[in-house]
Amino acid sequence: MSALRVLAFDTSMSAPGVAIIEVKKRKATVIALSHTTTDSKSQSHALRAEIIEAWATMFLAQHAKKPFDVVIREDFNGMSSAQNYPVLAAWSGIERACEKFNVGPFVKWVEIHKGGRKKTMFGPSPSKVKLIVAGSGKAEKHEVEEAVRKWTGYTGEFAKDDESDACAIGLAYLIENNLIEGETK
Repeated sequence: MSALRVLAFDTSMSAPGVAIIEVKKRKATVIALSHTTTDSKSQSHALRAEIIEAWATMFLAQHAKKPFDVVIREDFNGMSSAQNYPVLAAWSGIERACEKFNVGPFVKWVEIHKGGRKKTMFGPSPSKVKLIVAGSGKAEKHEVEEAVRKWTGYTGEFAKDDESDACAIGLAYLIENNLIEGETK
């Protein structure tokens, strides 16, 4: 049986992160991590989205030789267009990079709400990721990183918390779908 490969993006305009997680015998292992940063003071939204697309393209050029079984990102629902536009522009840059390598589609995240009503989203919310992976929807960054290490046994460095957040997004999918075993605490 081959490994289940998950490509997970923590998508933002300022510092997106990406992780590849492989699952063998219900055990998750971090295979690759990356992030990039952009400069909101000197770079336009358009340029920053292009930088993100280029970063994602370079990452995928190195890692998309084997197919991905799951491609996922965190959902985002800002309070205004000023909050939404940068994230959606970053999403678009990452999706364009994925298209170049025939990677995808991104999985949809379905939650059951009161009365059995289903809600389909573009991915799990940040608080849902924290709840599933770290046991609290209000977990701090260091708690998410610690939980990622417990679920995966990863001992390397996370260059930025965006990398551990990307891992957590992939792990949330795996945990929610009962594809891995482990503990949060």
